[in-house]
Amino acid sequence: MFEQPPAWIAWGRAHSYQILAPLVALLIVAIFAQTPLYDLVENSTVNLRIRARAPYDPPADPRLVFVGIDRQSLDYLGAWPWPRTLIADFLKTIVLAGAKPHVIAFDVLFSDDYDKFHDLQSRSGANYDDILADAVGLMPNSIVITGAMSLKLQNKGADAADAAKTKLELAQESMTFPFTNIQGDYRKIEGSDMASFPVPALRKVSIFGFANDATTSADGIRRTVPFLVRVQDKIYPSLSLQVLCQMLSVDPDKVQIRVGRDVTLTDISGKKWTIPIDEKGQYTVNYRRKEAFQENNLSFFWLFKNLQNSESGTPLPKACDIDKKVIFIGEDNDGLTDMGPSPYEGRSALPYVHLDAINNVLRHDYLTIVPQFWVILGWCLVTWGTLFRLQQSILVEAVILPLAVTILYVAIAFAIFGSWSIQIALAWPVISYMTVCFGAIVLRWRDESRGRRELRGIFSRMISPDLMNHLLENPSSLKLGGSKRAVTILFSDIRDYTSISEGLDEEELVRQLNEYFERMVNCVLECGGRIDKFIGDAVMAMWGDLAALSRGNEQDARNAVRAALRMRRELLVLNTERMAANLKPLRIGIGLNHGQVVAGQIGSSSKSEFTVMGDAVNVASRLESLTKEFRTDLAIGESVLPLLGNGFLTRRLGVIQLMGKTTPTLVYEVLAERTDLSLSTMKEETVARYEHALDLFFARRFTEAEAEFAACEVLHPGDYCVERYWQACRTFIHTPPRADWNGRIVMESK
Repeated sequence: MFEQPPAWIAWGRAHSYQILAPLVALLIVAIFAQTPLYDLVENSTVNLRIRARAPYDPPADPRLVFVGIDRQSLDYLGAWPWPRTLIADFLKTIVLAGAKPHVIAFDVLFSDDYDKFHDLQSRSGANYDDILADAVGLMPNSIVITGAMSLKLQNKGADAADAAKTKLELAQESMTFPFTNIQGDYRKIEGSDMASFPVPALRKVSIFGFANDATTSADGIRRTVPFLVRVQDKIYPSLSLQVLCQMLSVDPDKVQIRVGRDVTLTDISGKKWTIPIDEKGQYTVNYRRKEAFQENNLSFFWLFKNLQNSESGTPLPKACDIDKKVIFIGEDNDGLTDMGPSPYEGRSALPYVHLDAINNVLRHDYLTIVPQFWVILGWCLVTWGTLFRLQQSILVEAVILPLAVTILYVAIAFAIFGSWSIQIALAWPVISYMTVCFGAIVLRWRDESRGRRELRGIFSRMISPDLMNHLLENPSSLKLGGSKRAVTILFSDIRDYTSISEGLDEEELVRQLNEYFERMVNCVLECGGRIDKFIGDAVMAMWGDLAALSRGNEQDARNAVRAALRMRRELLVLNTERMAANLKPLRIGIGLNHGQVVAGQIGSSSKSEFTVMGDAVNVASRLESLTKEFRTDLAIGESVLPLLGNGFLTRRLGVIQLMGKTTPTLVYEVLAERTDLSLSTMKEETVARYEHALDLFFARRFTEAEAEFAACEVLHPGDYCVERYWQACRTFIHTPPRADWNGRIVMESK
């Protein structure tokens, strides 16, 4: 036997889409997040936000000067790379011009032995690298930073040799020192056992920083730059971080590293700069428009030329004022290699990535990325709230609400990014939210369409397709009023349904009633009847109320009785299913009557229905009620019996004065159709003996009737009518009724 599921389970089933769809969407997003396409889509929204706020970007720190190896420089100074003597001349010119930049940083590698590599020698016979180193040594007021590179693994044999070479170079004299104040697992920081350093001569007079490429996203844009680089078991600064340390006068031992959290720089006055990094030692760049550096963006050749002119007394242009500033030298021409996409354009000078990172730190302009946990939590709450709201909202709101929430979220994402550099995931929350809401709208549309179809089907069964067709073909029938018709009326009701329905919630009660009505209504319709109305758990049906559909009084009455017998059989099937589901079986009572009624559109101008009214309707209802008293399930009035002919096995229940009536009526019970007497609970011979006994009873021959009813009790034990009349006979034998007694039974209730 099965028990009813708990209310919370029923609730969960009813709202399964609202509960599960967001969880399924999150699972799909988690899988999609592992693909390059996910980053491509999300980063495109970041680019849009970066470009949207670009007009409001503040200017870069005025101490930063980018000196670009641009097209003009290449045209006048020749193809890149230039001889190191040219770089040396540039540095000497700075000294001779009396300029005193704080830091000169080269986003350039000087790792190869220039003379050996190019098979060149200066006119004086000196080594080109030594000449460059000497020029660096002439700059006591400036710190020169050159680039180094952590090398990637290539092949086992070569890597082992390079690792050994790197170890030797780390042991050589150098002005660059690794960081030592490290908390956390330094092995998580990206790097390798191999590195390419500036030539030895430069390492003695300059410091280096690693110019490794930033991490490239799916769209090719460097979203992060390494601030820390691991070389074997030592941690060194990147070019960007080295510039910051020298610019802010921070010694290596004053740099505190917490792997996966931040790098803290502390100058001699105790001022701190805390830079967020990830576990790999990378910093997320908060891009600002390139025009922010425009005032301090110089051509290498133009600066070189003006510095040379100043040696002969020509005033140095204000734009070439590089005193106490950071000169960052790098490639700035589309034909060179150090170019790549940015959030603003397809090809941009990559040194700007370093400049952006340095400028972010100087201005404390960090990008804060909202953790996915909080995004997921907020998304779930908003999505669940929306889905449950969509269940109750009208169609217009169901469309507008998701759009409004999406627009609001996008506006917030752009606003907090533009105002506070807070980056919140945008692509997946919007796409998944709209997809889930669209699914809810589609399901609701489908359910409503199905509901309308079901309602139309139920409505058509309630008034019958024939009535619908009749009303469509005869619009005048919709007018208030009616005409007299001879009809057969059927009333059926469920016995003790109040006690059966106790403990059931509204949805389960409706479900069970609908299941019952579905079976009973089909019985009526299959026999040519029309459902007039439902009254609680009662059914009222008609035969003959529509002239065009009537098959004559006799046939209508016979079809009505056949419908009642089918309802009896169908109830047996339904009860078998209900008991298998641990539900109480149902018992019904059916009353049938035939008579004159007024059939038509009855009600008011604002609300009306096609129905019938008259005394015959009330009698049918009373007949259904008396089935309780006589413990049967089908009773018909005396006006019905003559219309049935000899096609049904019936017996008299008695002469009964119905509630509200002054004259009695003869009431019958229909046992079965004669074409299938096996369905009768009483054999035909027993029915004949019962009828004979009843004749004796009405003839006041109580002793003979008592004997006949006793014989019926033996043939059909437990029959209520037999026992009732048998007991009445015994009573009347000892106490005869009055002389005016006619055997009527007076019903005192409906």
